Amino acid sequence: MILGLELTFVFLLALAAMFRLLFPRLPRVAMVVLIATNLALLAVLNAVTALYLTAQVVFVMILYAICRRFPAHANRISWFAFLGLIPFNLHMWVGKFVDPSPIWAELGAASNARVVWVVGSAFFVVKSFVCLRECLREKALQPLPILAGLTFLPSFAAGPIFGLAPFKPDNIAQRLDMRELARAVMMLGWGLASFYVIAPEFRDMADRVNPGVVDPVFDMYAKLAALYFDFSGYSLLAIAFGAFFGATLPQNFNKPYLATSIREFWQRWHMSLGWFVSMYLFKPFVRVTGSPRKGIFLAFVLVGLWHEVMPGYFLWGLGHGYALSLAMKPPAWWQRAMARLPRRVVKLIGWWLTMTWVALLSDLA
Repeated sequence: MILGLELTFVFLLALAAMFRLLFPRLPRVAMVVLIATNLALLAVLNAVTALYLTAQVVFVMILYAICRRFPAHANRISWFAFLGLIPFNLHMWVGKFVDPSPIWAELGAASNARVVWVVGSAFFVVKSFVCLRECLREKALQPLPILAGLTFLPSFAAGPIFGLAPFKPDNIAQRLDMRELARAVMMLGWGLASFYVIAPEFRDMADRVNPGVVDPVFDMYAKLAALYFDFSGYSLLAIAFGAFFGATLPQNFNKPYLATSIREFWQRWHMSLGWFVSMYLFKPFVRVTGSPRKGIFLAFVLVGLWHEVMPGYFLWGLGHGYALSLAMKPPAWWQRAMARLPRRVVKLIGWWLTMTWVALLSDLA
């Protein structure tokens, strides 16, 4: 959570209750209250970050107007939304010109503010692009759903990625039945356990390893486990809080540690990012190159650079792009070798190779 745990929960639950009371009678007022509150909290966390996000929204709205003026070039023009990635990459390259500390330190740790600036801004740019494309498809600019989704505090720092749909007034549930409420509470509980208990334990395990031959390998796997529980736990918290507000956010993780191939891994890991890659990168690249293998390789190189324009993430993108392109057409010798083995052994080998490759690339990033 962006602020302290107790403060975040009390505030969000109170805001959800206010939103649920207002929305049936005054839906626009309820949306404005939600947006204004989220922006205020982001400003408290870091004023420069809030200004940057406001500038990105204004920039996207200007791009929308330009796209409507030149509809034949709208798809190409919309990609200029990713110029919003430049400010925080400059921050990485040339030094700390943005102080990630919150205005009032007692309201949140500086590490949380840094996550919002570096990671949250990257997700914010992607979601603003998705909203722009969806508005262009529907031929209508929809400021309230855009702003509500982009600033929604629980999903801000790490997703899931979504566009207009969750916060369109027609899609917001008028009431929450007991089954949905129980499901949201269960997600909240597991998200809390993952994010605040299990992930830190794996990080501590990784920090406690000693130099040697085996320990660095264990460290690599422990870091991957910590990343999974951290990321998936945060996503579950966001989805659960979305349900309290009547918004259905997309599922983001589906047991990726059970994947027996790199393709299956990306069908289970950060599924909303996988949807974005498929919809806006892979398919257009395939149309241009005529090759799915080249398309997926180029898509993941760009995804790596989207995280940060740094050597580690460039190698991360190269590694995942290469593995996914190789999985589309494995070498003949590999197919012959696997054909001779029992199916369970093939799955076990695939699982070990997948987890090892993902852990190695995650350690490089």
